[in-house]
Amino acid sequence: MKQLLSVTLFIIIFSMKIFGQIYELQVHNFAEIPTELINHIEKMGVDTSSILNEYEGRYLNFIFKIDPQDLNLVGKRVGFIGSKIDYFKDTRERFYENTTTVGGSVLYIFNAAQKEESGGYDAAIVYWSKFLLPVDKVVKKLKKQH
Repeated sequence: MKQLLSVTLFIIIFSMKIFGQIYELQVHNFAEIPTELINHIEKMGVDTSSILNEYEGRYLNFIFKIDPQDLNLVGKRVGFIGSKIDYFKDTRERFYENTTTVGGSVLYIFNAAQKEESGGYDAAIVYWSKFLLPVDKVVKKLKKQH
């Protein structure tokens, strides 16, 4: 029994090292998003700054179901594997076409070492990905973009 517990703990710790803290997209329907957030969709993704504005941060907090008291993405430096402008452009197009939110979106929250290695990013968004990328690959991709 102790061996099973030890193996289980090892797998959990190993998985945390490889994947880090990951949030998968929780909201797939724009109707679930509060009006006070979605009404500001035109104010999201308007620049290339990696620092999220209030509207971008609040929107991402909501669709990934992040409690802002635990972690608030407003004002955080978030890298997009792809482009922030393209991510929110896709979001707006999908909203106006009355389809679903941007698919395959995953939020990676970095620890201090990953933040430093990535070039100072607090987190990253990977979207339209068929596979869950290990956090070290996401960090390396951001470092190259930086």
